[in-house]
Amino acid sequence: MTIFCNIEIMGSLKGIDFPKTKSEIIMYIEKNSDINEASMISLNKLEDRIYHSIDEVCENIKIACNLEIRNALIEMKFPVTKDDIMDYVRFRNFSDFVINSLDAIPERHIFNNISDICK
Repeated sequence: MTIFCNIEIMGSLKGIDFPKTKSEIIMYIEKNSDINEASMISLNKLEDRIYHSIDEVCENIKIACNLEIRNALIEMKFPVTKDDIMDYVRFRNFSDFVINSLDAIPERHIFNNISDICK
């Protein structure tokens, strides 16, 4: 499952003229926005190609889960919502990296397993 843009990423892309390459998108955001590290990491994981719209960028945003994120979620009981996930990781005092990374997942979606969250 693809993890779609959070509000911060969508806002940082507002006003950009497409088509743009991945590099051009990242340069635009670095110049015009101040987004959190987790969002920038997600953008840096975009495939190197030309994008024709914000929707196309957002459809290709993924959260790459490292071992720390997978370990944070390993004992979680699924299915869950983003709110469930955020409550779970905050209550258990996981690192800011885990919390910020998971904060990039979409609202109003039911996740049935870790694979629904991570790519």
